[in-house]
Amino acid sequence: MIFGKKYKISSEKKLALEKELAELETKGRDEIADRLDFIRRQPTDEDDYPFVDVLDEKEYLEKRIIEIKEILGSSQVIDGDGKYTKVEVGSKVTVGFENFQEEYLIVSSIEADPLSKKISDESPVGKALLGAKLGDTVEVQIGHVQKKFRVLKIT
Repeated sequence: MIFGKKYKISSEKKLALEKELAELETKGRDEIADRLDFIRRQPTDEDDYPFVDVLDEKEYLEKRIIEIKEILGSSQVIDGDGKYTKVEVGSKVTVGFENFQEEYLIVSSIEADPLSKKISDESPVGKALLGAKLGDTVEVQIGHVQKKFRVLKIT
C-alpha cells in the first residue's frame, strides 16, 4: 500500500472494501475490546502475555482500517462499458500466444488475482498490454523467457 497513490477499482471491489471496513470498525473493534476487558479481569502471571497478543491484533486491525480508508479515499471506480479502443484498467482483453488464447481482466494491484485471470496493471503482462490496441503484438519478459501476446479482442 502506497499512501498518496491513486487506485482504480471496480464497484465490486469498492463494495467489498466498504463491507470489510464496516465490519472491522464495529465487530472487529468490539471483539478486541471484549478480549482486553476479559484479560484485565484475570489474575496475571509473569510468564503470561495474552495482553500483548491482543494489543498486537488491535494494532493490526487499526492499520487495516487506515489502509482501507486510504484506498477508498483515493480510488476511482472503473467499470468497463465494453467500448474500449485500447487496453486499460477495467478492460477485458483476449490475447493469443503460441497457438493459445487467454482472456484477462486488467485490474489495479489491490484487485489482482491471477488464478481468476485478473492481472495487475503493474505486472509484466499488464504493463505490456496497457495502451495496446486491437491487433497489436506486445512482447513481455517473464523471467528468462520473452513472450509475445497478440491482442485479439478488447471489451
